[in-house]
Amino acid sequence: MLLEYAVEPEAIGSSWQNFRYLIEKFGFDRGRLISQFPKSWFRMVYEASEGLKEVERKRLTEILNDAKRSKVIRSGRPYDPPSNWLQNALKQQAIDPFHAIIANANPDGLASILVADDTDETNPLMVAQTTWEVERVGTTLAAAMGPLLRSAKDVLFIDRYFDISEKKYTETLKACLDVLHGNGSDGVRCEIHYCDHSSRPDAAYIENHAPKWLAGVIPDGMSITLFAWKEKNGGEDFHARYLLTDVGGLTVDSGFSADGVHQQVPMGLLGSEFVQTKLKAFARTSTLYDLVGPVLEISSDGTVRRI
Repeated sequence: MLLEYAVEPEAIGSSWQNFRYLIEKFGFDRGRLISQFPKSWFRMVYEASEGLKEVERKRLTEILNDAKRSKVIRSGRPYDPPSNWLQNALKQQAIDPFHAIIANANPDGLASILVADDTDETNPLMVAQTTWEVERVGTTLAAAMGPLLRSAKDVLFIDRYFDISEKKYTETLKACLDVLHGNGSDGVRCEIHYCDHSSRPDAAYIENHAPKWLAGVIPDGMSITLFAWKEKNGGEDFHARYLLTDVGGLTVDSGFSADGVHQQVPMGLLGSEFVQTKLKAFARTSTLYDLVGPVLEISSDGTVRRI
């Protein structure tokens, strides 16, 4: 499960030692994410680093730039500038709680606040699950994948059985696309990769029927792209199901079909190197599997285009 932490800019930025110690604990592959709270969080961290050595501050800036995509997620919570950071964080903790707050001090001994020395990974508030189970309902699946979806620009659903003609798949697809759209979908690339077989309809049939199957599924201004692959004789098996993005990935054990609350699907975090390897495996130019053309792009207005 992906956990969101509020991290006080002064606590992480004013000490090079604390910065290195804390920043490495976060990432989509670690199960812990820093909330961009407030919106000016990056600037506040940089300002807090004013007392560092020049070489340390330069390195801090480089790491923060990388963290924008791999370790920090947008918060969207309101912030009251006249109050200090900790007061704002505690106010939000009562309304829309973080998993925990990491701050320079915990004067009232609150259970939800950790100081830097308390962020050892054995601390109960720092323990992040790498695998968990989710009800097989579209909105529940999308919520579990939400932190990845809201941060990603490239989104790939990898599922050999993904079928846009079946409601159990379009239910999950719609819920995920709604998350993407609600967070601003400009420039987001969304692809579905499945395994072709003899009972699958051909491209012409999909072109004719996709507008009906996906009516009301794709939000305005968005599109999805369909890739059909075949296993090579004696080649790699196409079996595992993944959500792959440019910021991280999940294994979705039994796939993206919304089969109901009576079933659970195991999910697990993927390492960043593994995600990059799999993204290359499903690139259009990949030779791991045989691409069955044409690749189809389906837009929100029902237009289907061969690309």
